[in-house]
Amino acid sequence: MKKKLLYAILLSFTINTFSQTTDCGNIVDDTFDETGALPNVWTEYNTSGRVTAESGKLKFNHNIDMPSASRTLTPISSNATFSFDVSASRNSVNCQIHLISSTGKYLSSIAIGLGPATIKYATSMEEEVPSGFTTGTPEVSFKTNTVYTLSTQVDFTTKKVKIFNNGKLMAANIAFLEDVEDIAKIDIQLIYMYANNGQFYFDNISLLSGEENRLLLASNTNEAENILNSSSIGSSYNQYPQSAVDDFKLAIDNANAVLNNCESNANTIDNSILNLQTAQEIFDATRVNNPVLKMYNALNFSGEEHEIYCGYYNGGLGEYEDWAVSFTLEKGYMATFAQDINGLGVSKIYIAQDNAIEINLPVDLQNTISFIRVSPWFPVGKKGSLGGDIKWSSTDNYNTTWHYSWGLTDQNSEGIEFVPMAWSKADSWTSLEKMEEAGENMSFNHLLAFNEPDNKDQSNLTVAEALEAYPKLLASGLRLGAPGVENIQYSTTNDSFNQDSWIQEFMDSCVVRGYRVDFIPAHDYVRRSKSSFLERFKGLHDRYNLPIWVTEYNYGNPNFGSANLTEEQGYTNIKGLTEVLEEADFIERYNWYYFFGASTGIGGMTDGKLNSTGQFYRNLESQNPSYIQEIYEQDSSLSITDLDINKIGIYPNPVTTATLNITYSGALLSHDTVVKIFNTNGQEVLTKTGKPIQIDISKLSNGFYLVQVISGDINTSKKIIITN
Repeated sequence: MKKKLLYAILLSFTINTFSQTTDCGNIVDDTFDETGALPNVWTEYNTSGRVTAESGKLKFNHNIDMPSASRTLTPISSNATFSFDVSASRNSVNCQIHLISSTGKYLSSIAIGLGPATIKYATSMEEEVPSGFTTGTPEVSFKTNTVYTLSTQVDFTTKKVKIFNNGKLMAANIAFLEDVEDIAKIDIQLIYMYANNGQFYFDNISLLSGEENRLLLASNTNEAENILNSSSIGSSYNQYPQSAVDDFKLAIDNANAVLNNCESNANTIDNSILNLQTAQEIFDATRVNNPVLKMYNALNFSGEEHEIYCGYYNGGLGEYEDWAVSFTLEKGYMATFAQDINGLGVSKIYIAQDNAIEINLPVDLQNTISFIRVSPWFPVGKKGSLGGDIKWSSTDNYNTTWHYSWGLTDQNSEGIEFVPMAWSKADSWTSLEKMEEAGENMSFNHLLAFNEPDNKDQSNLTVAEALEAYPKLLASGLRLGAPGVENIQYSTTNDSFNQDSWIQEFMDSCVVRGYRVDFIPAHDYVRRSKSSFLERFKGLHDRYNLPIWVTEYNYGNPNFGSANLTEEQGYTNIKGLTEVLEEADFIERYNWYYFFGASTGIGGMTDGKLNSTGQFYRNLESQNPSYIQEIYEQDSSLSITDLDINKIGIYPNPVTTATLNITYSGALLSHDTVVKIFNTNGQEVLTKTGKPIQIDISKLSNGFYLVQVISGDINTSKKIIITN
């Protein structure tokens, strides 16, 4: 029973490595290593010359005639596994892969991209063709330029199949589509591709016949090799000691020796399966995960101590809920605390980038924490790249240390940090399940909010709609960015922004509501000088005292009428804008939008290669780390509620009039009370003595300020925002 259960759960059927290293049970092993015409064992139909071998893959170049190809083989009727790798240049497609018998009947069919860009399997026959395509559980999306390994386990005894996607069970015990006794043909039909343009790629097409335990050992060995190859050696979180790596590799080598010996009997194979499983469990246990966060239930790291490992703790803290008062965090880690589950209420992120930190929690968080997330912190450079198509975002081309691709899942990281984005307010982007999934991913530090809400062709949100959806993003526990507006409205009047600015209304509302915003992304495509380009982002920073991410910028946008430039003109202007972003300390990250192409002079590629502008961007050595270590206040207040603890009231907030009112109701306050107001640069801009109750702030420009009240031994402060 145990072996059967392991078989159902663990058997990924990604058996390409096995089929390439042994002849035991190998029926088909097609790797398309030679570029050129279609191999003789494959037959193209519907088209001519549209199916070829290229760069080690079987390439289907789509047109309206539906390029298709099949491979006929000597019929086999024993239990078998069919496996292949697949990717495509588009996700709006319909490509179907069939297993067919010697009598021309269908055994099983998989459809790639059918419907809403998902991977499905057929459940019935209609008019003599596979039909009733349905998604498995869990449903798997089909993304552009992403390789998927799909496998079908065929059981001729029960006449059912199991289908796996990237090693995970997608569908179990699906009946054969027709009554068949063997497998005699592999058939691939590229039926549809958006705009009748694009390519499908297949690789490592294999068919392996064998008994269950040999197939299981093949799968487990391949899985173990993948784990080992993706493992990092070291003493930090998620790394493995060198000795553990050596021991695990020896166990894999022993399993491969049994696998490659076609004379290995069932007992030998079974023992090898158990030995490899034990070795993997031992290896997993050596993964580094030390308790990097230590919490204390008294100030100054005294009282009882509780250790926290890297992880996502959304409630479930048990006796340690509403417990912590102070904490220590080791260097190289990030911790998020919030009063309420799902990251709601007062929250704060702490990052120990340059050194370990010791913090007395803000008053608002002392004895109130129900949410904690602890993860490694990954310092990266300012310069980023935009994901999706490898030719645009690979580190070989642009020499970057991070990227994003307008989505929640990484498509093409190439070993660089990925920043997820909740593109719109829809549940598919902002649901609690999605945010928990993002929070549980220990490779994530940041989350970008809605893309261009002020653009009807993008997320297209009113401020009210964005404010309603934004709090859900806090459940990720990630360092959270505001929505990235299309173009920041800017004014040269006393206020740095036009009064109808989308981002101003959103940010002011977040302050009033107490929503945490950790950085502000923004875009700019207007052709302007370097100084005016930088000035508008400086105004945004100064108003909210938050770092800025310029997540899209270019010198114009040809889609909105910007005249084309020569490559030299594009190079000069992009170089100038990029250099001022690199030098400005308030700019934390930036991304040049280089997709426009050669004809505009402001794109990065010409004839499929980096042009002079693209080469400049690639060769620019960006500041790393881009994050500037914050100096944290100790035992302060984060909320904007009245300071009840000292019986002081400050209103209105936001301040929409020329007068700021102060109320005092505590007997401990003396008549020599002093009120000081500081701007976000820490400069004292106004002082009143003698226990003032009204302060004229008409000469202060709009923005954030800190009001400090000093009375005898009492010294407290409160944030306000002036918007008159």
